[in-house]
Amino acid sequence: MKTETEKMRELYDQWQTQGLSKQAFCNQNGMGYHKFNYWVKKFRRENVPIVAAPRGFSQILVQKPALIEQNQQALAAITFPSGARIELFGSLDASFIKKLLL
Repeated sequence: MKTETEKMRELYDQWQTQGLSKQAFCNQNGMGYHKFNYWVKKFRRENVPIVAAPRGFSQILVQKPALIEQNQQALAAITFPSGARIELFGSLDASFIKKLLL
């Protein structure tokens, strides 16, 4: 059986890799913000190494698209600050768009 310190350490490591704010992480895991913040400060005081957040690209699996007609207009487009643009055709699934943006 894990001690509370071990459980909180696991949650702390998860939080470090997910890139969420403390509040968002607490909401997602059904935990009180103040309690989690206490543990974050405790681990930082103890110089617990910070787990680096993953960087770079993540693979997103998509179904093979149906052929797009040449004159068909995109249903939605996302333009990033770098100038990269993603155009979406056909039906849109909110969870897929979320994966693209996160």
